[in-house]
Amino acid sequence: MKRSDPYAPECPFPPHPFSSSVADFRLGTCAAAECFRKSAWAWSDGRLDVGLGYAVAAAAATCDGTHEPCELAPYWYIALLVKARVVEAARRAFDRLRSRRTAAESPRATATSHIVQGDLLCAMGRVDDGLAEVAAGLRIAERGGVRAMLPTGYVAMALSALRRADMPVCLHFADKLAREALLGHFGQSAGAWVIAQVAEMRGGVGSAAGLIVGIVTNPVVLRQLLVSEPAAASWLVRAAGKLGACDLAEVVVATAFDISAKATRFPVTRAAALHSAGLREGDFAKLSEAGRLYPDRWCGASAREDLAGLSAARRSERADTIRILESALDTYTAVDAKRDAARVANKLREFGVRRGVVRAGACEGIFPHGLTSTEFAVADLVSRGHTNNEVGRQLFISRNTVAFHLKKVYQKMSVASRVELAVYWNVAH
Repeated sequence: MKRSDPYAPECPFPPHPFSSSVADFRLGTCAAAECFRKSAWAWSDGRLDVGLGYAVAAAAATCDGTHEPCELAPYWYIALLVKARVVEAARRAFDRLRSRRTAAESPRATATSHIVQGDLLCAMGRVDDGLAEVAAGLRIAERGGVRAMLPTGYVAMALSALRRADMPVCLHFADKLAREALLGHFGQSAGAWVIAQVAEMRGGVGSAAGLIVGIVTNPVVLRQLLVSEPAAASWLVRAAGKLGACDLAEVVVATAFDISAKATRFPVTRAAALHSAGLREGDFAKLSEAGRLYPDRWCGASAREDLAGLSAARRSERADTIRILESALDTYTAVDAKRDAARVANKLREFGVRRGVVRAGACEGIFPHGLTSTEFAVADLVSRGHTNNEVGRQLFISRNTVAFHLKKVYQKMSVASRVELAVYWNVAH
């Protein structure tokens, strides 16, 4: 049966990060709202190119009334440019929008402005400035009850904290995401992906299996995720491999290539597809090309790290492996991805190369009981039943270093054993 709207997906309209109500997009009250609706549908169906075309039209349309879709349409256009990693165009669009903004914006538009600008700054590599903007947007959204934008902001904060190895902040925002999901305001597939990463970090990939299966087997969720987060395809393939779920990995790769075929103007989609396929097939050339094509620096480093994994299996390519790992380490360090930098530094040590990195805990905040962020992370993992070896693997520190931090935790919290720590911790957290 032919669809009445050629830009509507086969599946029902999914939750949208700019709206808590499907009616915002289904009821075409004006030209801007109608283009916004078509843009959102196309994006949710994995058609980034079509979605951007309609987003341009929505942002350019004029309206005599006062409708939130019209007010939000320019920010949606910028958000899509950021998702496509067309960062310079997004920056220019935001500068134009800022020059003509008025003081009469609604709380929803103001919160959206801060969060979208924060995402843009993070994509430009200005992570601290970006997170400050996201935090400002979240404060406005939380005070004003603008639930639609909360998951977008929580994802940005949790993902950044995860990469920085700031476990307390990561867990805080992951818990907020989970609460929003329970309240029916989940908002976007990226939230499920972040929660899956946190679940893997806390309890291994088996703890995230249900979420991984749910993401991959839902075509709407998977497509929405892959056009939003360029790192998601490779992470899902890697996780599916650990689970022994080859069928799930194949679905991810096929979907990533389908999206890439529909968005040929955007190198990020091609890079993500090649990265996922290179992992799935152990293909050196595809991983190498992915690392070259990615406009996102963190994703490029991730592809090079995976490339080094293949190179390491070829004993004759030791020098190349070290060079690739050092390149990945330099990039992770430049974008303040301490957790990833520590992991690569450990891999380099296996080749006899010692590189200093700023480990988690070098820029400490102070948490309850005077714990540092590393001590907090150790206490959290130990309280969940992990051994010192398991904690060390997750935090990329040695077993002896874990024991040192755990001793400090016992002293500061006045407990004498892992059992006492677990009882206290699980009650308090």
